[in-house]
Amino acid sequence: MNEYRRQAAHLVIGTGVAAILLLPFPGAATLIYASGLLGGLVLIETLIRGYHIPGISELVADLERDGAFPGKGSMYFVASALFCSIAFTAETAFVAVLSLAILDAVATMAGLRFGRHTIINGRTLEGSVSGFVALSIILLPIGGPAVALTASGVAAVVELLTPIDDNLVIPPIVGLVLTLLPAV
Repeated sequence: MNEYRRQAAHLVIGTGVAAILLLPFPGAATLIYASGLLGGLVLIETLIRGYHIPGISELVADLERDGAFPGKGSMYFVASALFCSIAFTAETAFVAVLSLAILDAVATMAGLRFGRHTIINGRTLEGSVSGFVALSIILLPIGGPAVALTASGVAAVVELLTPIDDNLVIPPIVGLVLTLLPAV
């Protein structure tokens, strides 16, 4: 498994997952996420039972961390996107899901490449700051300075402090904070 390739996939696919929220059809994102979650679980069950799925088996072998449950991160990502599509407005959900896609990937890649100062849970200062800055820059034209800085700050802090998989918690927490702070 190549962590840079894994995070590049996280960035590209995660941005695509977030973009689904911009579809102009009511309920489309929820239906797509629910379908993807069910389809993904079927694929995972098939892999666990030892079947080879051309293309998918190789992708999982290449991108999944050693010893990890196959597809766990992807399923957690889609599950949190599904929750956000139901719980928040499309705009808030988009920012929340995009926050995970951008911050997590950039923080990990920058931390691996430039990280020298470990701060919490193996995360580095350099990675966290890089993720925060990259996400802020991307969100600035989408939501303005208040949304960009709030979402980036919340996502960075949650990634640092969460004891569980950040794919599950970053989008819901970013969405909740943005919802509770309507002036943002």
